[in-house]
Amino acid sequence: MSTLSVRGLEAGYGDFQALFGVGLDLASGETVALVGANGAGKTTLLSAIAGALRPWAGQITVDAADITAQPDYQRARAGVVLVPEGRRLFGSLTVEENILIPVSSRPAGPWTLGALYDLFPIVAARRSHRAALLSGGEQQAVAIARALAANPAVLLLDEVSLGLAPAVVDTFYGVLPRIQAAGVSILLVEQDIDRAMAASSRVVCLLEGRVAMAGESASLDRGALVAAYFGAHAGPGTDPVVPA
Repeated sequence: MSTLSVRGLEAGYGDFQALFGVGLDLASGETVALVGANGAGKTTLLSAIAGALRPWAGQITVDAADITAQPDYQRARAGVVLVPEGRRLFGSLTVEENILIPVSSRPAGPWTLGALYDLFPIVAARRSHRAALLSGGEQQAVAIARALAANPAVLLLDEVSLGLAPAVVDTFYGVLPRIQAAGVSILLVEQDIDRAMAASSRVVCLLEGRVAMAGESASLDRGALVAAYFGAHAGPGTDPVVPA
């Protein structure tokens, strides 16, 4: 059964349409990677699912309950939580204060403060520091911990690796299996195809607001996925690393 189901989703900004009939499913405890070049519609799709952007058409359900018309705070209570690009922490608050923001309205679940500190030891070490004084990697860890503090069913991760050192990115990808093991479904936006395929069970590739390719990570042809990513035919000499 799909925890998250998106059907025929269309959305945009003003007169500009960014998504055209997008559909995807996310099962309980599954990680699906959403890839595509800049401007493909990845962030728009996550914003529409989280409720930050009202869809023009289509349907979004969580555990078969229709949340399409719900505002963002109701979707968060329904279990859909977004870690936005850029982290968006409250810089004047401490790490622990940032993490505790969603706690008052969260459902019961495994992600207690102690569990989050165990997941991210660097967050525990910085718990009394103001968020504005943290490094980019530390801020990203706090942003993920804050989202998990809401005990979500669906975690939307938008470009968690953006602007971070490879070693820090490895740390984040290393904890994803522990998050999945707690039953959290993850929709992961990632521009690096290799990381996306390694971290997910399935990949969905967007091109100009449409699903250009989708399939199981283990069986997808990488060359065909690169071609879908760029909207071109992959041939000899194709760069094996998609630039971020």
